[in-house]
This record gives sequence, C-alpha cells and structure tokens, in this order.
Amino acid sequence: MKINHGIGSIAFLFATPLVTGLSVGIAPSSAAIIAGSAAEVAIYNFSDRPTETGTSTNTYAQTIANKGAVISAANANAFFLSNCQQLLAANLSESTVQGDGSKYSGLAESQAAIIGDFSLDTKTTFSFTFQTVLHLFTSVDHPQSERASARGNISFLLIDTVSNILLDSFQLGGGLYSFKHPDLSFSYSNSFKPTTINFDFLAEGNTKESVVYTSGEYSRTFDSATNLRLVEVNNNIAEAEAEPEAVPEASTILGSAIFLGFLVKGKKLQNKLSEIKSKV
Repeated sequence: MKINHGIGSIAFLFATPLVTGLSVGIAPSSAAIIAGSAAEVAIYNFSDRPTETGTSTNTYAQTIANKGAVISAANANAFFLSNCQQLLAANLSESTVQGDGSKYSGLAESQAAIIGDFSLDTKTTFSFTFQTVLHLFTSVDHPQSERASARGNISFLLIDTVSNILLDSFQLGGGLYSFKHPDLSFSYSNSFKPTTINFDFLAEGNTKESVVYTSGEYSRTFDSATNLRLVEVNNNIAEAEAEPEAVPEASTILGSAIFLGFLVKGKKLQNKLSEIKSKV
C-alpha cells in the first residue's frame, strides 16, 4: 500500500468539482463561519453482473437564527449503471453550513448509498475496483464565540444475504473542528487491498481543510455458491454556531449500524430500500 501526502495526483471521476466545491464561493471573506463535509465514491471493473441494484439518498438541513443569518444545505446523488457493457456505481454527498452575525446555528446532513445483489457460483472470485474522496472544511472569524465542525465517513459492506453475515468491510471516517484537533480513522478487512492513499491537510489561521483519497481493489474467492450484497454508504455532517445555541443532535442520518440492520433483513432489494427511506 502506498501512502502519499498531497493530492496533486488525484485523478477521479468527481475529484475536481469536489475538491474545489467546498472552498470556492464560501471563503472566509464571504461568511463569518463555515463548515463543509463531502464524500465521493466510484466503483467499477466488476467481475460479475448484479442481479439487482438500487440507490438511496437522504438529506436534512436545519437553521436557527436570532440576530444572525445562516444557510444550511445538503445534497446527495447516487447511481448504479448495470445495463451497459461497463458497470459503474458512484455517489456524492455534501453538507455545508455558512452564516454571519450572532446567535445562530445550522446543521446539514447528507447520505448516499449504493446497493447491488450478486449471485455467485461455486469457486467464483468476485472483485471490483474502487476510488474514494473524503473532503472536510471549517473556517471561523472569531474562535471564542464561533464553532464549526465537519464530519464524514465512507463505508463498504459485503453481506451474505442467506446467513445475514457481514463478510468484509471498509471504513474511512474523519472529523474537522474549529475548536479541537482533527480525527481520522481507517480500517478494512483482508479482501480489500488499498493501493494508494493520499492525505492532504491545511491549517492556516482559523481555517482548516483536509482531503483523503483512496483507491484499490476488492477481491474474494467464494468456495460455495453465495448470494452477496454490496452496500456502499456515504454520511456527511456539517454544523456551525455563533454564541452557542442548541444544535440538534446529529442522529437523523448518521447511523450506519441501524442502516446495516435494515439491509440484512430479508432478500428483496426494493423492500429494503423502502425500509431505509421510511426509517430515516
């Protein structure tokens, strides 16, 4: 596995609009406080064609403004192209909060999910290639009275839908805060083989920005016939407040454990998507 510090070599389906999107147009000069979190994933080079596919997106935004002004925005998009020669699945989720003045708070949450079911024969090696980007951004003018935070995670889950057993997983998560040190977590099972990790972090004055890019391959040989479900989920949360007001608990969307519970019960993909949307 190769680890690089710096993102100049990123070549990714969505990388350019994402990496610039959080920073351009919401620079510190245009608002007193800013928080942004975005995630993008592309999956391709599938060894097998799915029997069923699906996507799910959810967004939530809330603002409370007394003397100030605040804008919360959440966007999510996902698709799984399975009816063409080259299979492609991709998603993008982005949450931003910006404001000015005093006594306000904002919260934005976004989630984008990709789901594919595969019926694998005995001794089949199932594989795919993946690329991911996680981008976090915070900026405040007055750290004594303003707070901004940006959190996000990217998760891959491979589930045996007959036994409801989680076979493999990949987890990338991070948090950026105006009021404390950042955090980053990264873990994966043996069937995931990351080949590149690019990490870039910038801290200048009261502005912080981080971008994590990964690419690699998933590959696993199944000794017996297997009904396999691939689930990929992005979750992003941005929060900001000035002269602290109560910000709603960020539990509306960011709940991968609950999300997984909905996915592994039952076998019909469309029913699962309906359950997911009704629970969020």
